[in-house]
Amino acid sequence: MNKSFSLAGGLLGAIGLSLLSGCTALPDLQLARQAKAQGDLATAEENFRPLAEQGYVDAQMGMADLLVRSPLPAQQAQAEGYYRQALGRSPAAAVGLGKWLASKPAPSAVERKEAEQLLRQGLAAGNRTTLIPLTALLVRDPQRIASGEIAQQLGQWQAAGMGEAQYGKVMLYRARGDYNQHLVEVEQTCEQWLATISECYAELAALYQGRGDAAKQQQLLERLLGSYQAGVLPAASVLPVAKLLGNNANGQADPSAAKRLLTAITGSYPDAWFSLAALLKTYPEQGGTDEMLGALQQGIAAGSARSALMLGQLYLVDQYVPVNFQTAEKYLLQALPAEPKAHLLLGKLYSEGQLGEIDPDKALVHFLAAARAGDPNADLALAQLFGDGQGIKINPIYAYSFAKLALHQGLPQGQVLMERIAPRLQPHDYPKVESLFSQELQARSGPQLTVHHQADQMQGML
Repeated sequence: MNKSFSLAGGLLGAIGLSLLSGCTALPDLQLARQAKAQGDLATAEENFRPLAEQGYVDAQMGMADLLVRSPLPAQQAQAEGYYRQALGRSPAAAVGLGKWLASKPAPSAVERKEAEQLLRQGLAAGNRTTLIPLTALLVRDPQRIASGEIAQQLGQWQAAGMGEAQYGKVMLYRARGDYNQHLVEVEQTCEQWLATISECYAELAALYQGRGDAAKQQQLLERLLGSYQAGVLPAASVLPVAKLLGNNANGQADPSAAKRLLTAITGSYPDAWFSLAALLKTYPEQGGTDEMLGALQQGIAAGSARSALMLGQLYLVDQYVPVNFQTAEKYLLQALPAEPKAHLLLGKLYSEGQLGEIDPDKALVHFLAAARAGDPNADLALAQLFGDGQGIKINPIYAYSFAKLALHQGLPQGQVLMERIAPRLQPHDYPKVESLFSQELQARSGPQLTVHHQADQMQGML
């Protein structure tokens, strides 16, 4: 085998442990559950993942529930894989898989059919949490809306005593475009079922904000905070209302109220510190730079990887704090592995020599980790790295393959790079490109891998 073409089997297959390796405690399922409940996703994943890989069904479900929240397609695919591994061994697996398939931005016809089947089975078994995601799935079908099938189904569920069906009608109104004609009914429905359907808090907040009803808004927020403080509602139900109040999409924003909500949940939801910092960045009159930076530091201390990522990014630009690449590196490393975007930023630090000399070893590792997490910009960076050869051996096969991967994920710049690199390829190189492209696609659909790569494993590429 060509030594330089061993990237897929060498570099890509060698990633296995943490970049910051060292002695770690044994994974703890109870600790993982507690961390997940508190929003400390990094600690939760650190403990869930090794147990999930050993086949523990509760850990597989925990990993699935964590990864399904990610915006990265590669991590979402892993979540689906964990749900499927747990099917038949956990009653929650079918429901979790059904909810995930139903929530996909563009599910295939096969996925829609499977999701509906799984959610209906859950509902028939008495799990009423499936009714709302099932309705959300059904209202994506214009033919079912037009035929009246969904309205009839909701009526049947409501007659059977399922109050969630009334909120389902709200979803139907929005889908068919007559939501504003039913505002009175929407308000009455959500006020009636507020204690049962947590989504109604955000629904009512938007209604009150839209019409400038400050008195009702205040009453709603007091009830929301009271339910949270009484342990009736989780922090995750408070967060959407805070975010809604922090923007003016529905009416006049109320950043002061948003700040109050976010501050209230910081004790049990570490990422609330990040949301609070983002709010203060948008509305500096609510606290200013010092308070924003303090919120990020509090978030980092509480285990919020998003806070570490944001603070690392701030140190890369001369705005809120002076540029300090060393400090940026420190916080970006803290954001790993929960925030894969940190890999891309670290790769740029190392590839551009912003910490001193160019460090192609680290740049390659971090760009590859970001690409493996589903970031097409990292594929572009890898294509440029292998194409330009700054401290690394030029390899047009690798460069063309990663440019093609970027194009495959929707970045037109990938095509530009492919055209630039193509003259350096020979006809016999293209089968190698296709092989590497296919192997990398397959690798990205497998378990998420964290970064550890010994220097001697990379010598053939540098």
